[in-house]
Amino acid sequence: CYVFCPVYTREGDHCYNSLVLLDRTGEYVGEYRKTHPTPGEIDKGACSGTSDVPVFDTDFGRIGAQICFDVEWDDGWQRLSEQGAEIVFWSSAFGGGKLLNARAQAHKLLVVTSVQKGDSRIVDLSGETVATTGRWRNWLCEPINLERAYIHAYPHSRKFGDIAAKYGRSIHITIWHEEEKCLVESRSADVTVADVLREFEIPTYRELVEKSTRKQDAHRP
Repeated sequence: CYVFCPVYTREGDHCYNSLVLLDRTGEYVGEYRKTHPTPGEIDKGACSGTSDVPVFDTDFGRIGAQICFDVEWDDGWQRLSEQGAEIVFWSSAFGGGKLLNARAQAHKLLVVTSVQKGDSRIVDLSGETVATTGRWRNWLCEPINLERAYIHAYPHSRKFGDIAAKYGRSIHITIWHEEEKCLVESRSADVTVADVLREFEIPTYRELVEKSTRKQDAHRP
C-alpha cells in the first residue's frame, strides 16, 4: 500500500512538519510541508512550507495532503482542487469538526483523516461523512469509488432520463435537491463518468465554475 508518514523533515538549515509519501515498494515519492504551522511550532524552529502545494499521481488516482492547522485556511485546499486532486489526506492533532466537511464540500474533494484525538473519518466530496472511527472502531478500511463527478443539476437534469435509458444501473445519480447539485457515479468497469458527461455535454461542477469565472472576469468593468 501507499503510506503517508507524518514526520519532521529537514532541508539545509530548515525544518518542516511534513507528510512523506511512500509508494507500494517503500520508495520515497515526495512530501507535503505544512503551509500553516502554528505559532508554537514556529517558536520551536519549524518553517512554513511553500504555498505551491504538491499533488501526487498514484496507480489509483491523484492525491494531495494537508496537515492539522492548514484546515483553518482555504488556500491549500483550493490549490489541490485546481490541480485535480481526488483525495486529500489530512493528519492532525485534533479532529477538525464541521470545518473539515465544509472544505471537502466546497472544493469537491474526498478527505481521509488520521487524527491524534477525536475521530478519524472519511468525508465524501459532498461534505457528508462516509465512515468514522469511534468507541468500538479505532481504524478505518472502506472501499471508495473514484469514478464519479460532481455536477450542477440545472439544466442537465433534463438529460438524466436519457442517461438512465442508455446506461441503466451502470450509472447512478444522487441528487441534492435544495443545493441543485448531483453526484454522477459509474458502477460498471466498462463505463467511465468522463465519457458519459462528454457524450451528453455535461460539464463537471469544477469546469462550470472555471468557465463562469473566466466569463465574469472578461466582462468586469
